[in-house]
Amino acid sequence: MKFGKELGIHLEQTLPEWRDKYLCYKLLKSFLKHIPNPADDDHPHLPPPPDAAVDRNFPPLPPHLAELQEWFVRVLEEEIDKFNDFYVDKEEEFVIRFKELKERIERVKEKSWRDGNFSSESEYSDEMMAIRKDFVTIHGEMVLLKNYSSLNFAGIIKILKKYDKRTGGLLRVYFTQLTLRQPFFTTEPLTRLVHECEENLELLFPLEAEVVESSSKPDDAANTITTSIEVETSDVYRRTIDAMRTIKGLKKESSTSNPLSFASIFGNQDVDTGAITNGDSPTNS
Repeated sequence: MKFGKELGIHLEQTLPEWRDKYLCYKLLKSFLKHIPNPADDDHPHLPPPPDAAVDRNFPPLPPHLAELQEWFVRVLEEEIDKFNDFYVDKEEEFVIRFKELKERIERVKEKSWRDGNFSSESEYSDEMMAIRKDFVTIHGEMVLLKNYSSLNFAGIIKILKKYDKRTGGLLRVYFTQLTLRQPFFTTEPLTRLVHECEENLELLFPLEAEVVESSSKPDDAANTITTSIEVETSDVYRRTIDAMRTIKGLKKESSTSNPLSFASIFGNQDVDTGAITNGDSPTNS
């Protein structure tokens, strides 16, 4: 399946408030269709300067293409700024939410084990279930943000490949190097946060299971709690899995070796970050 269609399907299935934060791939692709093919005109393309790959002095274009390239470059730079703003804001949000979740766990433990302030074991179990649901949700959203980074990077590479092929330009090299240095592509801090979240989930879930087991509630009531978590977290889970499948497809689709391709850059990276938790899983790890 072509990238544009893959991205379109993903946008339909992702979180609604995220949709306008992705690359305007369809608009840029439509723009390229209006650029005349260099093979059909009489304007020679000059060879690129030696430093074209590392600075913004792009190879000269015929006058009839210069203004089009200026617009195209401006849109791409604005899109990269949009990615950075959204990514950094979400990353900061996750750091705050994750810290609050860990503080909630400590408060519940202290309230239960030291003061005995819970009126019943079921009240304690309900509180831990609520925390579990929030952990599963934030974990899915963080993985979704990692895939947001990868999908937008892939979109930039794809549209630049089409642009260079259409115009004979060399924008792809410059923008690939530029993108690799952007905050939205620097996902190491987010990856560490995802892994820390998974470690907390592994510690939290056995605790939750023990509470449910020792509770006086009947089995069907415990199943009702689990079903409730499944319903409330399945939306993020489904959208995260969809994004991961798209990324895996992009990593496999290239049949040629190119150091600037998505598959080459991500070939040795675990884009989907490992485990994805769902509320209906017994272990959720």
